[in-house]
Amino acid sequence: MKHFSLPLPLPGARMAWLSGLGALASRLYVYLSGFLAIFLMAASVSPARFGEYSVYQSVMEVALVVATLGSSLLFSRNAASVPPGVTRGDVVRTLSIGLPLATVLATVILTVQRLPVGDAPFAILVVTLAVFAFNSLRLSFSRGLGHAGLLNLEAGIRSTVLVAGVGVCAAVHFDLGVAHLLLINLIAVVVVCLAVGLPANGQAPPMGRAALGLASQAGATVYSLLMFLLRKSDLLIVASFMPLSYVGAFKLAFLLAEAPSQFVQAFLVTKTPAMLETEASNFTAAKLRLARHSFLLGCGLFVGLAALISVAAPLLKLGNEARTIFLCIAPYFLLRTYTIHHEMVLSLKTSMGSLGQWALLEVALRLASYVVVASLFPGKPHYVFFIACLSDFALYETRMRLHFGFFPIARLLARRQAS
Repeated sequence: MKHFSLPLPLPGARMAWLSGLGALASRLYVYLSGFLAIFLMAASVSPARFGEYSVYQSVMEVALVVATLGSSLLFSRNAASVPPGVTRGDVVRTLSIGLPLATVLATVILTVQRLPVGDAPFAILVVTLAVFAFNSLRLSFSRGLGHAGLLNLEAGIRSTVLVAGVGVCAAVHFDLGVAHLLLINLIAVVVVCLAVGLPANGQAPPMGRAALGLASQAGATVYSLLMFLLRKSDLLIVASFMPLSYVGAFKLAFLLAEAPSQFVQAFLVTKTPAMLETEASNFTAAKLRLARHSFLLGCGLFVGLAALISVAAPLLKLGNEARTIFLCIAPYFLLRTYTIHHEMVLSLKTSMGSLGQWALLEVALRLASYVVVASLFPGKPHYVFFIACLSDFALYETRMRLHFGFFPIARLLARRQAS
């Protein structure tokens, strides 16, 4: 019988393995605090109010892409280059161009969603966006230098502040509104901003004029917007034709289903320097072990999350509907625990033009899927993830074959049969 043992023959491998465990532990903290925050809000406010808050959060996410000009990936790619490929001038120029554009975009989306602009929630949203955009750029730069600790923790810090704020309000029976929830979020991103300057996050970008090309940032913006449409826009899409109560249930189910792939991503982020060195010539089968182990980890996490939502559903006003949605979208996000490895390698090693073309194809397939599902199953937009499960698998296997010369799934299966 062959006993399992950790493959740690190389110097420093044990430290890399321990750092991976640290990344997973930090992500566990992120999601436990995130789940607690979501459950606490879902139990404390009405479904319609929770749905409205979820729309504001989704607007924040898409506006963040524009506010940073999609440059988080560029900051990570160029952070360690010699001479420095990113400077403080890039941070200033990016935010000075991106923030006004992001404000306009947020205004348009909120208007389409029939939510007011120019009021207190909108003002809080814009201020939060400015701080959040700075945090994102700075943490992406640290990632490229190999410092991913705060990047993995920052969502947990924000959730912890949210839990504390909502918990205090609930304890004193304060009637929470959307503006109050957004204000707590603003406090949370300010706390993260204060932590960004700590020595553990590595050096800040050096002084100097902007080094990134505006054309590359424009390409990064287009690519990042397309990826947002794929990964984060589903809530905005369903909010355009579904009641807010469904939007709240979808938000809860999406958060739970996405958790395993986020765990995997947190681990792989710590491998950014190694991924930057990956080429077709040195991409051995052993390097795919991460993808296989990630999928096995995802299976275990999904079992736990299914049990969690089954227990929590009767306690929440929208729990039963959220549980139904979760079961439908779980296969897609389980697949994501495997394909996210391919996605991250390709994003670091492929030109922005190629990334944009493939992302455009994915977006077209997803939108076409929504049209099909809306026609055949009105009122069940989450069925789109059944189609996405098949299309994403085919696309990422094909892209890896074209770029690196092999189908990852075939190499994994062949290696398993040989052993």
